[in-house]
Amino acid sequence: MKKKPLIIVGIAYAVAIASLATTNLLHNFFGINGIAEHKIDDDPFSSFDVSTPSSSAPSSSTPKGSSTPETSSSAPSTSIETRETNNNPSPYQTTETIFTRYHYQDYDPNGECQDSRGYNVSFYTLEIKIKKITDFRTNQVTDANGYPGDNCLATVYNQIKDVEKKYNVTVKGAINGDSSYNNLDHRLGYVLRNGQLLRSQYRTGNDSVFEDLVLWNDGTMSIYTEPGFTGTVRSPALPTYSTDYLTHNKAWQVWTFGPPLIHNGVITVDEDEDVASPHQAGNQRTAIGYLGPYHYMFFVSQGRNVGKNDGFSLHDIATRLYARGCTLAYNLDGGDSSTFYCLDSTGTPKRYPTQKTPRALGDMLYVVDA
Repeated sequence: MKKKPLIIVGIAYAVAIASLATTNLLHNFFGINGIAEHKIDDDPFSSFDVSTPSSSAPSSSTPKGSSTPETSSSAPSTSIETRETNNNPSPYQTTETIFTRYHYQDYDPNGECQDSRGYNVSFYTLEIKIKKITDFRTNQVTDANGYPGDNCLATVYNQIKDVEKKYNVTVKGAINGDSSYNNLDHRLGYVLRNGQLLRSQYRTGNDSVFEDLVLWNDGTMSIYTEPGFTGTVRSPALPTYSTDYLTHNKAWQVWTFGPPLIHNGVITVDEDEDVASPHQAGNQRTAIGYLGPYHYMFFVSQGRNVGKNDGFSLHDIATRLYARGCTLAYNLDGGDSSTFYCLDSTGTPKRYPTQKTPRALGDMLYVVDA
């Protein structure tokens, strides 16, 4: 009789181990919601080919990339159209960053530390000029086997420690990313990081967040839609890209949150537009701006603290990035995920999470001088 509890415990333990192994196997090979994931390269920064695709490749019959539905990646075909590229190398000899903290009680030269409703808001910018495209990096947290996924999380600050140790670099600036694997509304859609395609399943529907941002190997940025997008694109009409098109044309990063804030030098969000959230105006925000090839801006603002840091609307952050010369800007994951880090002009680390305990996240954007 005494052996039965031991047998039951043993069986339960074996079932638990088998379940865990099966879960890991399914995750590694089939990812989230049955979408195949890819293991992340150990060092994509030294292996990425920054050369421009051959212009002699025959053009596709569908302009601006194929809109044919796809469920997995295939090797780039020579029939895929080659995009026009900026063939000039970076004009910057070193990768440089300029940090500015805007606070209504400290530094607010243009009266920008108030939102559209008159509440105070603090925000931070990091102007970035990079000497080569591989200095603008992303980090995707992985499991022990090197696969990204739903439960692979670490704070931005711990991710910084990890990449500095792994690649022997100094992170000059970092912000949170788009939560491509960990946000319930963004578990599908392309994931391409550091030149490597990690997920090729497109999303379907008509939500404006389906408009994605790509950073190309020539330092330029652009907005596009995935083949499954059925809504009305912003004016002017956006191209549709397949993952074959993106990989063939040397896309370096792809982000899938949105919406776009500025496109072709025009603010594209209205004053009452927002992402789905119970805090429609007073959110913390994270965004990235584009000032020209190899020239960008990180933006993070505080929020959800009425009277001290109420929070910006999407239109608020669009106007501030526009005032700083951005001709394109894109909204990333915000709320309690918003996190900002940089080294100031003296090399002192500056950390600005938007909640007392920084949230563990699946990814980050960061800059090095490697």
